Amino acid sequence: MAEDDKIYWHEAFQEVLQLELHQYAEFLEFENDHKLSEEALRMDVVVIKKDKDVKIEKNIGKIFKGRNIFEYKSETVTFSQWDYNKVIGYAFLYSSFMKIPITDITISVVLTIYPQKLVKHLEDERGFKVLNLGDGIHYVQGDNFPIQILESKNLSPNDNLFLRNLRRNISPEDMAKILKSYKEHKPLEKTSVYLDRLIQANLNIYKEVANMSFKDICMDMAVRNGWEDNFADMNKTKQAVKRLFALVDSPEKIAEIMDIPIEKVMQWKQEAV
Repeated sequence: MAEDDKIYWHEAFQEVLQLELHQYAEFLEFENDHKLSEEALRMDVVVIKKDKDVKIEKNIGKIFKGRNIFEYKSETVTFSQWDYNKVIGYAFLYSSFMKIPITDITISVVLTIYPQKLVKHLEDERGFKVLNLGDGIHYVQGDNFPIQILESKNLSPNDNLFLRNLRRNISPEDMAKILKSYKEHKPLEKTSVYLDRLIQANLNIYKEVANMSFKDICMDMAVRNGWEDNFADMNKTKQAVKRLFALVDSPEKIAEIMDIPIEKVMQWKQEAV
């Protein structure tokens, strides 16, 4: 996959967790990119259970205690024993810095690629047990923290629609379900990192499901992100053009859609590189 085609899923993952656990929104707090120190030590998401007496029945949350650390790896990234050790280290540091007992911390690792080498290492060399609970959920037993490995592409299509499809090459059926289900949780007019990344990664599928032309898709993105209100402002128009390039590398079409000279579009594209 070319570097220019890389999809930055992490911000979308932060939103996906809130969608997946929406029914517990009043009982959970989400801290994104939690800094462990002034250095570059950040955990992807910490889900804080505000009421210790609330029992989370959601399949990915049954493991939850007071503080729940999530580590996310995007669709092409593997997870090694060294990555595993790093996340364990984060948990210990978090316990130390925040004065949280390790007995009140869990770890969830969300992956697309199942970590076969890691599992073999944990079972053969560390003496742990990795239990397959079905539907992409695996529990690691024997370490200092309760740990689950969530194999996202194999999660339940009914219970984990958003997390299961945080990737490329989703089916038209899943895209249609996502758009319908998302609308039930949040207005589609509202800016959504998750939908923007998903559409960027699955543009043809989105076009097929929505039965939209390229121009319609771009204008839909502009409306949902509030860009169309800013087209009269040159600086903000420039930003809108740069964002539209995330959808497709077609200066001519963007110039036509936004009714601005192709020279300006090319200039702004170069500035974005």
